[in-house]
Amino acid sequence: MIDQAQSLRTLAGESQSSSRVDALLMEERLPRRNSRCMTLAVTSGKGGVGKTNVSINLALLLAKLGKKVILFDADLGLANVNILMGLSPAFTLLDVVEGRCTLADVVMEGPGGISLIPAGSGVEKMANLDAVALGKILRDLDSLEAACDFLIFDTGAGISRMVRAFVNAAMKQIVVVTPEPSSLADAYAAVKMILSTGNTEIGIITNMVKDEREGLETYNRLATLSRRFLGRAPLLLGSLPTDKYVKSGVSRQAPVALSHPEAPFTRSLACIVRRLLGRPAEDRAGFFRRLMNLL
Repeated sequence: MIDQAQSLRTLAGESQSSSRVDALLMEERLPRRNSRCMTLAVTSGKGGVGKTNVSINLALLLAKLGKKVILFDADLGLANVNILMGLSPAFTLLDVVEGRCTLADVVMEGPGGISLIPAGSGVEKMANLDAVALGKILRDLDSLEAACDFLIFDTGAGISRMVRAFVNAAMKQIVVVTPEPSSLADAYAAVKMILSTGNTEIGIITNMVKDEREGLETYNRLATLSRRFLGRAPLLLGSLPTDKYVKSGVSRQAPVALSHPEAPFTRSLACIVRRLLGRPAEDRAGFFRRLMNLL
């Protein structure tokens, strides 16, 4: 498992060389301000583990409890949040970058009372934004943080520079992992990357497990590796079972939290939501200002 993650761990530990992008972003730093919004970055290290489904249904369950939630598709270039919800946005972040509209035009109403910021899908330009374009988006998004209770970022898979920026600047990080060895290896690399920046609010969600026992076993394997090689282990937020309603919901573009509120997946995720709400949001600098400073 350690060998499988070697390349990802190397990437996570590499220092970034100076570049025009980094230099311009440094010039775009903004004064720090306080925010009561809780920012959550949902990541995985590996694709195909159900990360986006977790992000969407997490947002829906928080909204059901009366929270104002904005779901931001941070998988720039390979966005699919709006697809899984059956939405066809009039504009995406690509339109903002290319000057066809403002950020206010991009924010759209989603199902269940959530708001969505869709990104461009299959667009290389979005996956490789330059500093000017990224700085513009970050400045505009900063104002949204004051208008909601939760900002949830569904990041891309892996530990690219953009993923690292979103994950490490968030108030809390959630790593989604399945029992597969490759998922465990990549989740370990993601935890290593997060811890290397000094962030310690890492929660683990085991997904696609047969039962609570397999979920705990999966977490224990990851926690043992993290404790042995990184000196500390992330926390277990909970486990989500393999659920036929999740698969059918993806096919019908209907999130399971709305279509089947009593499904095992929904009930288990609701327990995780209660754990998250048991911790009050911290009075910390705004997410997007932290993100710009980190970049």
